[in-house]
Amino acid sequence: MLKLKRSLCTECEICMAICSWTHFGENTTKRARINIEADWPKTPVIRVCLACKDHECVTACPHGALTWENWIQLDQNQCDGCAVCVDACPVQGIHLDKRTGFPLICDTCEGQYQCVQWCPTSAVQKKNREL
Repeated sequence: MLKLKRSLCTECEICMAICSWTHFGENTTKRARINIEADWPKTPVIRVCLACKDHECVTACPHGALTWENWIQLDQNQCDGCAVCVDACPVQGIHLDKRTGFPLICDTCEGQYQCVQWCPTSAVQKKNREL
């Protein structure tokens, strides 16, 4: 699970770059599962799945493509890109990959938390909690 400290975010987008590199081997922020919405001088908004208690995206998916296994997992064979999960997310932490049409949902890099490791200001932190 992630804990966000928006006031520490400098909008460097390192978290976004490492996310897309980890998942797709691409140095692009467009395919990141974490997104920084900047409107300087306002404090940036960090959009990412926070693994909410009720996993509303999983419940909302009409195709059963999402499951919770310590992080949200996507079965691409079941997903049709309908975006119901995007609308169901209470923190707006899910968006669709423009290339594939599949939802981009934080999976904590399967427990490796690359964004946390690479964030130079600790704006993105690992949060431990029991589920």
